[in-house]
Amino acid sequence: MEKSPEELTEEYVPAPLAKRMVAFGMDAVLIFILIQLVALIIPKLYNENSKREFNQLVHQVSLLGSDERTDSTKMASFIEESKLSAETYEMLITMLIAACALPVLYFFAGETFFRGQTLGKATFGLRTTLLNSFENAPPAKILIRSVLKGFATITLLTPFLLPGLLNFFFCFFNRKRRCVHDILSGTITVQPKT
Repeated sequence: MEKSPEELTEEYVPAPLAKRMVAFGMDAVLIFILIQLVALIIPKLYNENSKREFNQLVHQVSLLGSDERTDSTKMASFIEESKLSAETYEMLITMLIAACALPVLYFFAGETFFRGQTLGKATFGLRTTLLNSFENAPPAKILIRSVLKGFATITLLTPFLLPGLLNFFFCFFNRKRRCVHDILSGTITVQPKT
């Protein structure tokens, strides 16, 4: 017999912020490690000249001041002045696409195939469910949620972190502790009542 939303409300509560933050932190560290692995693997797929150009570019960027590295106009000029080959540009674009896609894929796979749980959420027994029914969210809603949360996560690793902060801090201002990605996808992160 199926449980009514009222009965399910008695079983689940919005996840505590501390648990959500630590679970997200665990997921963010894992995503960062995956991005680093991709950054190590992708250059191996290109020829020696592209690898050499890429390594020189990384070295030159490391010598720049923090103001120059965070200024997108200066960085674009710097890369243009580096006179990289077409293959090295292709490598950089591939790395950028992979870095943007990994968080989205991570959140989508976890929350679609593991009953609404990423590794961080599973550690604390948290789940992503539909807001009112507490059922598993359908893949379309998880995709919306994953895209928003993935890009918010990526922005936290860049100087343009305001959109990511706004997404996550929104949960401090509503009773059900929902972030922007929860609201726009009609989901909520819950934990079973003990």
